[in-house]
Amino acid sequence: MNTGQMMLTIAAFMLLGIVMLNFRAANFQNEDVLDSNEYTQKAVAIARSMIDEIKSKVYDQKLTATSIVRVTDLSSCGPAYTEKYPGFPDVDDFHGSVFRSPAPGTTPTVTTPKCLWDTWGYTVSVRVTFVQPTTPSIPTTTRTFSKLVTVTVSNEFSPDTVTMSYIAAF
Repeated sequence: MNTGQMMLTIAAFMLLGIVMLNFRAANFQNEDVLDSNEYTQKAVAIARSMIDEIKSKVYDQKLTATSIVRVTDLSSCGPAYTEKYPGFPDVDDFHGSVFRSPAPGTTPTVTTPKCLWDTWGYTVSVRVTFVQPTTPSIPTTTRTFSKLVTVTVSNEFSPDTVTMSYIAAF
């Protein structure tokens, strides 16, 4: 093999190396996008499950004792000092709750929502506020027959945060 052929062979191998490095870099970017999508999809499923659990509760604890309730009779948002998850009887008891996935290798406790079992690194925050029916995105300090429930799910492995809301109305 002469010098010209040797130079062409070396150049071909260099070109092949550059192509392989570029391909690998593109593959890493695709893997990052796929991982991010997986975390986001799981966060959406967790938020949906948490909202479904909250929806299964009565609008306000006062409604369990009587069917006629005035706005002033409604309880404030947040659990009473005796109420602990999973024993929340009504929607607004979830206000201020923060739930975390169990640490790897540990068994979930009863205070861990089922939607966080078999997950890792997720944090769920719940906010419940009274809203006016005409302006459901703006919290109000007065009690109304409408509550905005906002569930935020984050993951320590992804910069994306999922926020889902719904209006609970009486």
